[in-house]
Amino acid sequence: MIHFLFYFLITTLGMIKLNINNEYTKKGQIYHLKEFEYYIIQEIENGIMFFSIESADTNRYLFIELIFETPKDGHVNLSFTITQSRQTSKYENNTILATYADLNGDYLHKSYQNILIPAYSYNQGDRFYINIQKRDEEITYKYILKISKNTNIPCPNNCTSNTLGFCNFGICACKDDMIDLDCSKTGIPIIMDNQIENMFISGTKYFYFQQKTQLEKIQLDLEISNMFLSEHSQIFVYIMFENYIYGVATSQFNNQSFSFYSNPQSIYQSEIIDVSKLNNNPDLFRFDRLLLTIVVPGTCQFNINISLPSEDSEQQTNQILIYLFLPLGVIILIVIIVCIIKKCRGVRPNQIGLDDENKKQGITLQQFNEYLKKTKWKDLYQHYPNSEKNLKSSSSESCVICTEDYQKDSICLMTPCYHIFHYKCLQTWVVDKQKEFCPICRQDLNEQSLSKFAQEIKNKELNQQLKKSDLQNKNSNWQIELQQQMQTNSQMIQY
Repeated sequence: MIHFLFYFLITTLGMIKLNINNEYTKKGQIYHLKEFEYYIIQEIENGIMFFSIESADTNRYLFIELIFETPKDGHVNLSFTITQSRQTSKYENNTILATYADLNGDYLHKSYQNILIPAYSYNQGDRFYINIQKRDEEITYKYILKISKNTNIPCPNNCTSNTLGFCNFGICACKDDMIDLDCSKTGIPIIMDNQIENMFISGTKYFYFQQKTQLEKIQLDLEISNMFLSEHSQIFVYIMFENYIYGVATSQFNNQSFSFYSNPQSIYQSEIIDVSKLNNNPDLFRFDRLLLTIVVPGTCQFNINISLPSEDSEQQTNQILIYLFLPLGVIILIVIIVCIIKKCRGVRPNQIGLDDENKKQGITLQQFNEYLKKTKWKDLYQHYPNSEKNLKSSSSESCVICTEDYQKDSICLMTPCYHIFHYKCLQTWVVDKQKEFCPICRQDLNEQSLSKFAQEIKNKELNQQLKKSDLQNKNSNWQIELQQQMQTNSQMIQY
């Protein structure tokens, strides 16, 4: 079926066919990609092509996709990288030097790979060099290469299908039992205090834990009930907090890992995992997941359980702390109660509820107005003279949030990443919707980054004032010296 689909696309739709072989290398030329789709047959190890930005619509996202006919999924062994303004990706000490790379597709050997180039990160006339470096020289690779421009942030492989997930601002919101960046991997859910018993695992198996309420720590218990391994074999377990760059936990990308040996004495592992960083994700309407990958060289049966940590091991330590801090705690509690009573006497009940609600918020309107300086569009370069170069390269004539053009007297704000927005638009984005990242490049716009940016602006203004004052002092001293010299010359003439 897949072969028929490829044949149909090439013959019926008139897709251009490119051969990357020894003759291509001898010619010493590089394919200049001017169309949106190509069918490529790559025989040699290194395939380099390039495309240019011909139009001025740099406010769109560039999306480059590889869809493989051969090899099949799980057997594609190559690196897919893109460099901007350089002809090739170079390798030094097994490190890929590239502007963009698909690490998820590389380490999982996927038959679908993609690279997203953010909007406003390129200019008209820029060149992008595509480097397809395959590692198995004897196998001929056949794939479709697609290049597209998108107004909205696209999702990898469009989340595979509508039944597996939906696209939300460039992130696939996978349905239950599905994981990875494109929802292409089956993940078995681990429910709190609901042990998975005698689970057969052969090769690689994916699991995930998704909390319903915010937890601090959990206890992961893994037990091998039956082991069919060769001598000295190892079972590897990789744990990773869900992120949207690497997809699933692997040997290269994980937050924690451990292993079992074929020794019968090491058939049980218990790990305490801090899950306090797995927060509720408002875009996906759920908590971020704890991802678990188990790699077995043979076949094993596992018992898997997640529970809250036992208090028995910490009971003695907790008792000592209670005896030490109980008197001090009582005193502090009394002081707090007295302060609360005094404060509540002067505060209305509805005002107390409002204060509690405000504490849960992120950036407040007061902080927003304090850290970011309102500036008219026409005065941007005057107020940020040292940032003129960055402003020219990262700004446009319209606001990305409301898509309306700026007027000369439009009230604007500049973010720490030198992107410009209408004041009201950015206020709605950061304060009202509580989105603490830039709508264009997703750089942090939290309280820490904004306060640091405000301090940098103040330091620059202070340095400019100091330089101006120093110049005035030098001019004043020069005038005094000139007057003294003139008086001396006058006295000498009189004499």
